[in-house]
Amino acid sequence: MLVPAAVATVVFAVLCFQQQLFFDGDTGWHLANGRLILATGRVPVTDPFSFTRPGAPWVTHEWLAEVAMQLVFQAGGWAGLAIMFGAAAASLCLILGRAFSRWLPPVRVLIALLLVAIVLAPFALARPHLLAWPILAAWTLMLMRASDTGRAPPLAAAAIMLVWANSHGSFLLGLLLIAPFALESVFAAPRRGAALAGWAAFSSAAALATLVTPNGIDGVLFPLQVSGMSTLGLITEWRPTSLKRDITFAIPFATTVGVLLWNRVRLSPIRLLLLVVLVWMAFAHVRHQAMLAIIGSLLLARPLSERLARTPAPAVAAGRLPYRALLAGVPVVMVVVVAIRLAVPMQPADSINNPVRAIAAVPPDLHRAPVFNDYNFGGSLILAGVRPFIDGRADMYGDAFVRDFDAAANGDDAAFAAAVRRWGIRWTILMPRSPLVARLDATPGWRRVHADRWAVIHATDAPPAPLKAIDHDG
Repeated sequence: MLVPAAVATVVFAVLCFQQQLFFDGDTGWHLANGRLILATGRVPVTDPFSFTRPGAPWVTHEWLAEVAMQLVFQAGGWAGLAIMFGAAAASLCLILGRAFSRWLPPVRVLIALLLVAIVLAPFALARPHLLAWPILAAWTLMLMRASDTGRAPPLAAAAIMLVWANSHGSFLLGLLLIAPFALESVFAAPRRGAALAGWAAFSSAAALATLVTPNGIDGVLFPLQVSGMSTLGLITEWRPTSLKRDITFAIPFATTVGVLLWNRVRLSPIRLLLLVVLVWMAFAHVRHQAMLAIIGSLLLARPLSERLARTPAPAVAAGRLPYRALLAGVPVVMVVVVAIRLAVPMQPADSINNPVRAIAAVPPDLHRAPVFNDYNFGGSLILAGVRPFIDGRADMYGDAFVRDFDAAANGDDAAFAAAVRRWGIRWTILMPRSPLVARLDATPGWRRVHADRWAVIHATDAPPAPLKAIDHDG
């Protein structure tokens, strides 16, 4: 356990002081929704934030994670959030590392964890998906062990879905993962009828647990509906994977494939099919690279160990004093890291998706005026009390709206003019490289209000159309 504990400690310490956690604008609307839920005691079912879709149906599928984020934010600010997400990542390292250690020697455990960490690094953001990673790993490991022993998991374990289904959409993948492991277990069982009954009971309990959310069946269908949107390719995390562009995925992927082929690693037919599906998912959408890294590494660790000659055990046995002292030092280091993190003030830095200074520079008279904003800036605007044109909830806005927005934001003069007329746009906040920035610079009636490395704000002197402010207290 020393290697997993050491890696978990390093990951925890790094993320506690890593600004990258807050480089995603979606963190803003997650925090804002958590604040709204705590203030009203209700989970919203319609949009409370934008001015373009007020009252539109909204499946708030991550509400529990958002409430947890807001509670931590109220208690510890941005530093508290860094600790929270650092702890989630460290928990993932411990779960994976402990599983790897059953089959691999320490050096190979370290290499495996590093390869997984490289893939996950770009996705280390203060959003609910990171909180769901340890759940996904623990759930997969539980299913694997149940299949290996020929028995279904205990019914009580289905309660994990109560938390997962209210925290992140990856719960549906977890539910679907039951099928291959159940199939494998039933085929190998001497008493197939009894094995099938056990897995059927567990599957039913898990499926029923996914319905215990404010959204009911809509929450279960939500991940499928999002995956079916025709405009997903316009969103960075939903675009297809490119080995040329996505280096942090390409290198670990190529390394793993090379090791598997060189050592002629074999999986059972069912697990091989599952791995192929995960690879397809990862190449279809960037965001699914994390699923492949977590689940795939657990699927491959044991078969790989069976093809590799195990190295001798480390010289320091687990029961000896130096080993125990090092292991005991891990929580001490973590406590010190937490103390330092809480003692040192932390504020999100400007980033490509979170233009902190630009939003702070918005003149007060524009705060309630209709804005045309970059897609990635919407969440940060919501947290600042500004109603956005659009934000990261593409599912709520719908394909037609997202398509029209993309056209307007990328140089379609007619589309932008139509948006200005329809919504009474008074100002814009866009990335400097946006084609619309240069066009507004050359358009009479529009003037620059602010410009920095991360965002450019334009305003027009057209008559104002005031908006109702976001009411975070209900």
